[in-house]
Amino acid sequence: MNFQKLIAAPIALGLTVSSFPLVNSPAHAKTVEIPIPKAVVSTAFNAALSSTKVRLDNYGKKRGTTWHKDSSYILFPNGAKTSFPIPEYKFKVTKYRQLKYYVDDMNTSSIKSTINGSRIKTTLNFESQGEEIKAKCIRRRFKKWKECSIKMERDIHLNNSRLSMSFIPVAYNGSISYKNPVVDFKTDVRIANKLCKTFKGICKNIEGRIKNELTNSIENRLTSGLNRSQVRATVANSVKKSLHSRLGKYKNWKIVSIKSKGNKFILKLSK
Repeated sequence: MNFQKLIAAPIALGLTVSSFPLVNSPAHAKTVEIPIPKAVVSTAFNAALSSTKVRLDNYGKKRGTTWHKDSSYILFPNGAKTSFPIPEYKFKVTKYRQLKYYVDDMNTSSIKSTINGSRIKTTLNFESQGEEIKAKCIRRRFKKWKECSIKMERDIHLNNSRLSMSFIPVAYNGSISYKNPVVDFKTDVRIANKLCKTFKGICKNIEGRIKNELTNSIENRLTSGLNRSQVRATVANSVKKSLHSRLGKYKNWKIVSIKSKGNKFILKLSK
């Protein structure tokens, strides 16, 4: 039989070449959609992010006329620790007197994840005890700068300090992680009234600078770290383990998409 007859035979029977399955053609992947309460997903994220810690501290032993020593860091879920500097805040009171402010060992003490629409919001609260911002005074006398001898309440309280992280949950590495992290730092600054009355006009300057510069530093560092692929992957691994019991017989399937619907997330899984 020549080649033309070989081709003509299946055509005569109403078949085409495409009717025959190709040996190497991929089979269609099996998929299934499973609704999961949003509260369950937020709990899984809370567990995944629970090891996150922030320490703010640049107050150390006196060296000449400075007490500055950086030991601030952020500990991420994957165990990576990122150190970052907090500057020594200097304020000129008079030609012969300066105030210097330092953050004194502020640490996050609790974490809680909740649902905000289609986003997951995780809040880190700082412990609040004592004066979180230490103040030191130096003065120039006989052309030399020394620590002030007059005792006055100069320290600052940072009340209700908290860090909020907002995420959009997305499918990642066969599980759920996040994208577009938004970080927000809030704190209430309280300065001693006696200081404000003694040195009029300085308190607003102190409050604005410390709050703004500290806020920018924390938000930028935390956002940068959360955008690392290693951190996203660690969160994804932890979330998948937390959801195992909810996925039942599909626990070994890959999560390929997630969408928000009412009080549930709809997970699409593929085998």
